[in-house]
Amino acid sequence: MNIALIKNAELYTPKYQGSGNILIINDKIAGIGADVTIPDWAKKSFDCLEIDAKHNHVSPGLIDTHVHVTGGGGEAGFHTQVPPLPLSVPVSGGITTLGGLLGTDGVTRHLDNVLAKACSLEEEGLSTFIMTGGYPLPSPTLTGSIQRDFALIHKVRGGKVAIADHRVPPVSALQLARLTTDVRVGGMLRGFIGMLIIHLGASKEALSCIFDMIDAYPYLTCHLIVTHINRSSLVFGQAKELARRGGFMDISSGLSEKNLGPDCLKPAKAILAALNDNVPSEHILMSSDGYGSAARYDDKGNVEGLTASDLHSMFSEVRDLVLEEKLLFETALQPVTSNAAKAFSLYPQKGALAAGSDADILIWDKDYTPLTVFARGQLMMKDKELLVHGTFEK
Repeated sequence: MNIALIKNAELYTPKYQGSGNILIINDKIAGIGADVTIPDWAKKSFDCLEIDAKHNHVSPGLIDTHVHVTGGGGEAGFHTQVPPLPLSVPVSGGITTLGGLLGTDGVTRHLDNVLAKACSLEEEGLSTFIMTGGYPLPSPTLTGSIQRDFALIHKVRGGKVAIADHRVPPVSALQLARLTTDVRVGGMLRGFIGMLIIHLGASKEALSCIFDMIDAYPYLTCHLIVTHINRSSLVFGQAKELARRGGFMDISSGLSEKNLGPDCLKPAKAILAALNDNVPSEHILMSSDGYGSAARYDDKGNVEGLTASDLHSMFSEVRDLVLEEKLLFETALQPVTSNAAKAFSLYPQKGALAAGSDADILIWDKDYTPLTVFARGQLMMKDKELLVHGTFEK
């Protein structure tokens, strides 16, 4: 039996709860609070771990809902394909749950690869789910249809499509409505709210087809997550309106002025701006676009800059929200913990510190960087030393 106690922690559930302890038994949080201790029966029968987190903030593990687990890229030839994600990267970044999906390349990368890699990362200690679909329509699937993927593949919790991007044909409001309906019904068959991640490119039509769709079918709005919305002020403004109407705006922590150009908004500043503009806080998400390629194109459509998005940008932008933007830590945590879990119907199993929740726990150092990580009760990193590595990493 796995038993551990984190004591003297500054507890963020993500709401600040004061100083207290967290008891872990196997893969769950068995208790949380100032008076929680290891039971006498456990001390007598098992080797119990105690970690003193005095002066440290302790939060749920981060949830990254947009990760190219098999690697993204490929826009400038096969040599520009990003390699698959190793376990050590999310763990060292404080990420305990992630959502895998396809990127630009749906020719040499397939959904079965994404599913297999997600299963691999879960076998190695993380929690994972995946999105069916990809950039183009009709959507690539595992079983022949979006609804069947949701109904029959346990790890499928969302879909994906790309709009306003030169790498896919234009998408109409009707096409988007059909796809979103498939996602909606697929989720209904599984008993949760199916979500559609919409990759937003740089084309001038921006979110226009989305607004055309939700004007006609407003009940579909709650299923939409539009990502990469910090790529410009134009789409950022439109995404705020979508969030006010019940959709979700997803800020990409892995995109910045450095890799996407001067129009790109810094993620921490974008989150603060959305909050200050009265966007409902629960409808603000942040994901890394990790291991996807951040490609910058010239006027002729040629790649002139190509880098891989960094999963560590998640905690880095949380840190900047606190240290540079002076946002409360509990507020800075929400887009990458409770908001993400609620959007994908995983809360409070994920995204929370509460009795009965999964023991996905992140201890932060005084500089707001990951110090110690538990994933489903397993100690994965302690004092910044990785204790668990991917199968071929060590």
